[in-house]
Amino acid sequence: MNTVLQAAHELTPDELAPYLRVHADRQVRPANDFTQEVLDYYLCGERITGVYLPFTEMENKFRLRAEETTLLAGINGSGKSLMASQFLLSAMVQKQRCLSISLEMSPKSQLARMWRQASLEPEPTLDFGVDFNQWTKNKLWFFDQQGSIDLTTLLAVIRWSVDHFGINIVLVDSLMTMNIASDNYNAQKDCICALANAARSLQLHIILVCHARKGKFVTDKLDRWSIRGASEIADRADNILILQRTFEKDPLCADAHLNLAKARHFDGAECELDLWLDMESMNYMTHNQTLEPLTEYKNG
Repeated sequence: MNTVLQAAHELTPDELAPYLRVHADRQVRPANDFTQEVLDYYLCGERITGVYLPFTEMENKFRLRAEETTLLAGINGSGKSLMASQFLLSAMVQKQRCLSISLEMSPKSQLARMWRQASLEPEPTLDFGVDFNQWTKNKLWFFDQQGSIDLTTLLAVIRWSVDHFGINIVLVDSLMTMNIASDNYNAQKDCICALANAARSLQLHIILVCHARKGKFVTDKLDRWSIRGASEIADRADNILILQRTFEKDPLCADAHLNLAKARHFDGAECELDLWLDMESMNYMTHNQTLEPLTEYKNG
C-alpha cells in the first residue's frame, strides 16, 4: 500500500521530539581524508551519477544527486506540480524511495494524477491501479497534511521519514505553504539554508517548488532572478529548473520550455528544452519522445 504519514500534530510527541533537535557535528579533517572521494569523482563516473529526469536529452548533462537541493520554479499554471510528479515517478523507476510533502494537494489527488501519468490513460483501469499500488510499495510515501507547515516541523518530518523509511528523494510543494511571510526574506533565507543542510547531512535530494514573479506579459522570459522571494533562495540552491508555458495555440509549437538555469556541480549543463504537454496522460515530453506505461517497469 502507499504509505501516508500522519500529520505532524498526530504523531506522538515522544516519536517526533528527537527529530526536532539537531546536534551539529563539526570536524576539522586533513585533506587526505577526502582523497578516496575525489578519486571516485574523477575515476568512477560519480559526476554523472544520480537520478535522471524523464527527458533523455538531459540524462548525460544533469542528475538529481544526493546531498543537493533543486528549485523547480514557474508562475501559477505552468505545471510545476505535474512535472514534480513526473520526477518522482522517474525516481521510483530508478528504485528511489520518495516522500511527497505537498501542502496544496491531498495524497488522493496526487495519486490520481500519478495513476494517469503512469498509465498514459485519462481514466486508468482498476487493474492498473492495483498493479500501480503494488509497484509503489516501499517506494512512495505522502505527508498527509494540507494548508501550511513551519520549518521546524517540516525538517522533523523529513528526518523521521529518512530514519523510518530510508527516503532518498523529498518533494516539498511548495515554499509558499511554509509559515513564512512573503516579505520576510530572512526567514526565507533560513528556510532554504536549512533544507540544503538537511539534504547534505541526510544524504538525500530535496526538490523545492517555488513561484516565479510574473512579468509585464505572461510570455516574458523567466530566469533564475525571476524566483519570487529572497535572492538567497536561488543563491543557496544547487540547481534551478524553470518551467515556463508558451501559451501557443499552434500544435507545432512547444507548449513549454524547461530551463536548467543553474547546475552548480555539472560543468556546462545549463540548457533549455522545448516540451509538449500530452493532455491524455498529463505528462510533459520532448518532441521525439515516446511515452510508455510505467507498469512495464513494475517488476524492475
